[in-house]
Amino acid sequence: MRVRTLAVATAVGLVASLAPTVAAEAAAKPTYKVSISTSATKADVGRTIKVSGKVAGPLAAKKRLAVQVKVGKGAWKTVAKVRTTTTRRYAAKVKVRTAGAQSIRVLAPTSKRAKAGASRTRAFTGWRWLDLTTQPTQLAGESVVGPVTIAGRKYAKAITFTNAGRYYNVEGVCDTVRLGAGVKDGLETESSFVTLTTTGSAFSDTRTPVSPGAPAKTVRRVISGAELFAMGSGDSGPVTAVDPVVHCKVNRLAEAELPPL
Repeated sequence: MRVRTLAVATAVGLVASLAPTVAAEAAAKPTYKVSISTSATKADVGRTIKVSGKVAGPLAAKKRLAVQVKVGKGAWKTVAKVRTTTTRRYAAKVKVRTAGAQSIRVLAPTSKRAKAGASRTRAFTGWRWLDLTTQPTQLAGESVVGPVTIAGRKYAKAITFTNAGRYYNVEGVCDTVRLGAGVKDGLETESSFVTLTTTGSAFSDTRTPVSPGAPAKTVRRVISGAELFAMGSGDSGPVTAVDPVVHCKVNRLAEAELPPL
């Protein structure tokens, strides 16, 4: 009986002596360090952002990594998986799928010799071209959305104005408007295409003369910082905007209100 008691005591003592060693080894296990760089902080939907970096830590060569993206304050989602090279470097491409503020990070999962590690986050903003024939707007006067022909060329997306305008709430989230302006076939009136922006109490407008039978003129207007954008015919004759788009960091414009008179 005494021999058995001594054996049990010895075993308990051995376990007790090993416990600190195991705990110390676990505490000493390093964490993967992941560096990250991105090729852009702004990109249109459909384009890609290049992500690259290096992983430091045990067994970091040929290690599988997860590239993650977070939209706004949403959850992180894995969008790509990539392996490091023999020199522990990695590279991946992330496709921009939506507009707005987003973040990228790269994760190195845990291994037998190191704890999981994550890179710092890198921010970027997705942008997209929005079709102004389908965006929320406030009307002033008469305008018609529908296909037109200008100088023999057919356009599927167009807005024709007759002493009218359309107002869009761009609220500082858009930077450029692009379209063609002209007089649709069958009309013989000289006209002007008008664009207008408001920022606080400041108004700024431009006029583009257009003539019957002439090809649509390219109109490009920088509207960075503008709160409201408007386009139309003003007090001139009928005029048409073809393929009108606005470049914004949102997926859809907010509802618009006419400015106070």
